[in-house]
Amino acid sequence: MNPSHTPFRDSRPRRLLAVAGATLATAAVLAGCAGGASVATDATAAPTAGGELVIGTYLDPTCVDNQQIGTNASLSVSRQLTDSLTEQNPDTGEVEPWLAESWEVNDDSSVFTFTLRDGVTFSDGSAFDAQVVKDNIDGIVALGAQAPVAGPYLAGLEAATVVDEKTVEISFAQPNAQFLQATANIALGMVSSETAAMTADERCAAGVIGSGPFVLDSYVANDATVLVKRDGYDWAPPSAAHDGEAYLDQITFQVLPENSVRTGALLSGQIDAMDNVQQQDEASVSTGGFSLVTRANPGFAVSVMFNQAEGPGADPAVRKAMMIGVDRDDVLTVLGPTGAATPGVLTSTTPGSADFTDHFAYDPEGAAEILEDAGWVEGADGIREKDGAALELDFPYFFDGPVVELLQQEYAELGIRLNISQITTADFITALGEGAFDATVGNLTRADIDVLRSTLTNAGANWYGLSDADLQTLLEAQAGESDPTARAELAGDIQESVLDNAYVVPLHALAAAYAVRDGVNAFQFEASTRLNMYDTWITP
Repeated sequence: MNPSHTPFRDSRPRRLLAVAGATLATAAVLAGCAGGASVATDATAAPTAGGELVIGTYLDPTCVDNQQIGTNASLSVSRQLTDSLTEQNPDTGEVEPWLAESWEVNDDSSVFTFTLRDGVTFSDGSAFDAQVVKDNIDGIVALGAQAPVAGPYLAGLEAATVVDEKTVEISFAQPNAQFLQATANIALGMVSSETAAMTADERCAAGVIGSGPFVLDSYVANDATVLVKRDGYDWAPPSAAHDGEAYLDQITFQVLPENSVRTGALLSGQIDAMDNVQQQDEASVSTGGFSLVTRANPGFAVSVMFNQAEGPGADPAVRKAMMIGVDRDDVLTVLGPTGAATPGVLTSTTPGSADFTDHFAYDPEGAAEILEDAGWVEGADGIREKDGAALELDFPYFFDGPVVELLQQEYAELGIRLNISQITTADFITALGEGAFDATVGNLTRADIDVLRSTLTNAGANWYGLSDADLQTLLEAQAGESDPTARAELAGDIQESVLDNAYVVPLHALAAAYAVRDGVNAFQFEASTRLNMYDTWITP
């Protein structure tokens, strides 16, 4: 029997045998649930409790703290550990009760009052109540720049006030229409008061204590994260297919960075599922005992993001040339199932999305002309120069490697050199904080147009060195607009400004692409396309 809370320990989990070599060369028609949000390979059978699910993942979560780290790898782990005040229904997009059974919002969306559910506890046995919510809100504020996703959700916070044991009021200095949807986001998932009181480093070292259906058993950096089922869990959100405890006994996220190793491990039965399916492996993991499960991410498209405080990224001509100097058909070709076309800065699955593709239509001749007019002339080695300085950008990245390599090739044809370097997530975050980059790739997943403000605001960390006061005014205006139609119009104005100034270069929508073996059922995602393993079960 699993304990209510298993202490975090640094024990090394079972290592998988590294499987190298080519994947199966079987030509197959795409099958399974490609394009869907879940897979049920034994839909006629009743769910069965028990079993271990092993997922091969290409990225280490780095820090198991949903309020600090915003990578897919980290959030898919921490979603299993933490619950939120509300849930955004993955099918309808509606915000529904979860840890809060009801709420009231004042007329200008500046005060939110939540009535909390009874009987909820954290895995350390402590109760969930209004004081815990306040501790979470205050704790995120205390994290400051260490909470790059959660922090902007609380911009303009006046106070989190305990009204009584089961009622908490969260007030803002100005209208904040985005906040209700934000309460469904994993980054605002509730942790225990003990976790909320820790420093950023202490939280990463210990792992968060949540109220979710699983508990962190162990985390070994660049190896594996192991979660175990929590006994007594009984407060799943309305969209869940069952009540009570999760079905799985254990989930292991095994870090296997090499695509061929991950695919080989799945095909040989060493793991049950794998993420980041690449185009060359799509056929072999879509049939013959396997299914492909994909879902496009809402939010801010994967884009080239510039350091606009200094260096080449501060030059509008360079940014504009790079915007129209990349062939997005080539981008989608190298991505396969992990990518989709984006109509603008916001992906097509995001409320407020609109078609801005005319701003970044592929035009290499036009890109070259922009650079020439700005004084960037081709040097002897083919790289452009201006005032004795070569047009080269230091380009660290931690994901989207095939696209980054393509960018390096296509920008070289324009006379732009990218000095690309793949680094760990932790080193990447450090580089952003220190401004030790000229450009990179980035994105942010959220099913709300306020993802624009979270990424582009010049308040807080301002990693990209933006200083456009007019843009900031628009970002703040949409955050305070309660009318959905008016917010969508503001989102269009924001995207127009961003693209006119080439503050970012939209490339593609990120899609979660998992391959799953037969016998794994209800492998699915929540609204922001992070894994939700509560209903998942394994056929005996």
